Amino acid sequence: MGVTAVILAGGRATRMQGEKPLRLLRGRTLLEHSRRIVAHVADEVLVSSGARDLPVPYAVPDAPEFAGRGPLAGILAGLEAAKHEHTLVLACDLPNVPPPLLRRLLEALSDNCDCVYTQHSGNPEPLVVALTTAPARAGVRKALSMGVNKVLPCWDALPHRVLGEDDLAKFRPLDRTFANVNTLEDLEQEMERDA
Repeated sequence: MGVTAVILAGGRATRMQGEKPLRLLRGRTLLEHSRRIVAHVADEVLVSSGARDLPVPYAVPDAPEFAGRGPLAGILAGLEAAKHEHTLVLACDLPNVPPPLLRRLLEALSDNCDCVYTQHSGNPEPLVVALTTAPARAGVRKALSMGVNKVLPCWDALPHRVLGEDDLAKFRPLDRTFANVNTLEDLEQEMERDA
């Protein structure tokens, strides 16, 4: 089973006051953390760079008609460039997601399920997701064409499965696994946890 990974790195990062993917954590950029995570499970790694020119290899910009429309536009750019039947999507601000969790998402895909994402503490995590590439590409393009910018309604419109806390037990503590580094304060907290 061939797998493409799409790392979402195209956000404006206003809360991070600069290029979020290039911020350092544990001696590596957030983007490098994401690439190391997905390299364990993906045959191809793409970086969704959004509407700007991000100086990284394998960058795919948003399609002009959807430029600046948020993560869903970035996901579509990755899906359209993907070479493989299955695609993983990982936001670059989630540096603690373990590769075995990504494998678990991929294993949950099936003939009747084109999208698998997680939910913990009542919160869905739509930017850690496994997709069957062709149906997801069609679904995301349709959603964007209809003016939908939110990711979760798009996933819920596909045949999907949500892995809950019982499914994720071996990846606890989940607040650490899914720690989202959106701000300089979040980045500082991650550094303090490692100290």
